[in-house]
Amino acid sequence: MNQLKIKKSGKRGPSKGRGFYVALAVCLVAVGAAAWTTYDGVQKYMAIEDPTSQQSSQAPEQEAGNTLSGIKEEVSSQSSRQSSSQPSNQQPSSSNASSEETSQAADPVSEPASSAPEEPVSSAEQETFANQPGACIYPSGSTVTKEFSNGNPVYSLTMGDWRAHDGTDFRAEAGSMVKAVTNGTVKDVYDDPLLGRTVVIDHYGFEAYYCGLGETTLVKTGDQVERGQEIGSIQIVPCEMNEESHLHFAVQKDGAWVNPMDIINGTN
Repeated sequence: MNQLKIKKSGKRGPSKGRGFYVALAVCLVAVGAAAWTTYDGVQKYMAIEDPTSQQSSQAPEQEAGNTLSGIKEEVSSQSSRQSSSQPSNQQPSSSNASSEETSQAADPVSEPASSAPEEPVSSAEQETFANQPGACIYPSGSTVTKEFSNGNPVYSLTMGDWRAHDGTDFRAEAGSMVKAVTNGTVKDVYDDPLLGRTVVIDHYGFEAYYCGLGETTLVKTGDQVERGQEIGSIQIVPCEMNEESHLHFAVQKDGAWVNPMDIINGTN
C-alpha cells in the first residue's frame, strides 16, 4: 500500500509543470497580440494628418481671403455712399459710359496726344497787330535828330542842297544794334549809293526802310522777324554822313511816304 501511494504521488509532479508553461505561453501570446494591436493603432493614428497643421496651413489663406473680402466690402460701401450723395444731374449717362468703356477697350493704353504744329500767323492777323497802338517800338533810341519833312524840302548839310527828307533820323552810335519795330517779313536787302545798306521789311500794312546799316546785317530776304529782333548795326548814311551818327528810318504805306512817328505811335 505504501509503495503504491508513493508511485501515484510521483506522477502528479510533471503534469503541474506543464500547466505552468502552458499558462506562460498563453500570457506571452496575449502580450504579443496586445503589442501588435497597439503598434497597428499607432501606425494608423500617425497616418492621419494632424488637424492642427491643417488649420495652421489654412490660416494664412483664410486671413487673406477675409482681408480681401473686407476690402471689397469697404470699396462697395464707399461707392454706394458716393453714388447716393452725388447729384443726379452730375451722373454720366449710360451712353457716355458705354462709349468710354468701348474707347478704353479698343485702346487700353492711352498715348499722349502729339502736339499739333503751330499754324503760321495770317497776314490779316499780323496787319491787325501791326496797326494796334503800342504794337511798334523804336528801331534804335528815341531821340530824333531830323524829322520827316512830308515832301517839303529841307537843307542837307552833306549834299549842300534842299531836298525832301522822306524819313526820320534817330540818333544812334556807330555799331549799335537796330531792331525790327514789329513783326514782319524781310522783303529786300540791298546797297543804296545814297542811303547805304538798306533792309526793307514788310510789316503787314506798311513797309519800313532801315537805312545806313553796314555789312553786319543779320537777316536776309524772306526771313520772318519779330518785334525787337536785331537785324543789323549802325554804320553810315552816305548822303547824310556830315550829320551825327544816326539811323535813317523811312516808311511807305499804300505806296506813299508817311511819317514814321505816326506808325510807331500807332496813329497811322
